[in-house]
Amino acid sequence: MTDEPGRRPTNTAGRRRDEERTDAILSAAADLLLEVGFDRIRTQDVAERAGAGKGAIYRRWETTEALLAEAIRNMPAGAAPVTDDPVADLRAVVGDRCRSAEAKPDLVPGLISAMRADDGIEAAVKDGYDLSYVRSTITRILGPDHPHLDLLSDMTQAVPLLRAAFQPESLDGETMTDEIVSLIESLADPTARSR
Repeated sequence: MTDEPGRRPTNTAGRRRDEERTDAILSAAADLLLEVGFDRIRTQDVAERAGAGKGAIYRRWETTEALLAEAIRNMPAGAAPVTDDPVADLRAVVGDRCRSAEAKPDLVPGLISAMRADDGIEAAVKDGYDLSYVRSTITRILGPDHPHLDLLSDMTQAVPLLRAAFQPESLDGETMTDEIVSLIESLADPTARSR
C-alpha cells in the first residue's frame, strides 16, 4: 500500500508490480514535464520514455494528473553551488533560471493552468516550493540581516518567468542574469559579505 494520493494499492490481484518500472515511469514523467510542459505532456509519451505500456501507468495511478503530481513530489530540491565566490554561485543559480525561461518560455503558463485544474498538482508544486538555496546564496552576499532577502529570492525566480510570459521574443538569459546579479550586488554592504 502507498500513501501517495492517486496511487493505486499495490496489494491487488495479478502480477506483482516492478518498482524499477514505477521509478522509470516517475522519472520519465518528470523529465517530460521539464522538457515539454504540462499542456503538452501525453501519457503515451511517458510510457514510451519509460519503456512501459500505458496500462502499466494506469495500474499504478488513477489518473495522469496523479502520476504528474507524484513525479513533481519526487523531483530533487533545488541546490546552489557553494564556493568561495558567492557572486559566482548566485550567477550560476540565476543563470540556470534565466536560461531555462529563455529556452522554454511557455512552461510556466502550463504549470499554472495545471495547478488551477488539479488540486493534487497544486499541492505537489506548493509543497515543493523552496527557495532556501537561493536565499542562502544571497545571504552570503548581503548578510543575514538584510531586510529584503525573501523578496530578492523570489525576484530571482519571478523576473525570468514574467519576462518569458510577456516578452519571450526579446528574452536574453545572459543579459537578464547580469541585470539580476548586478542589482543584488548593488545592495551589498562591503562589510556584510562573508566568503
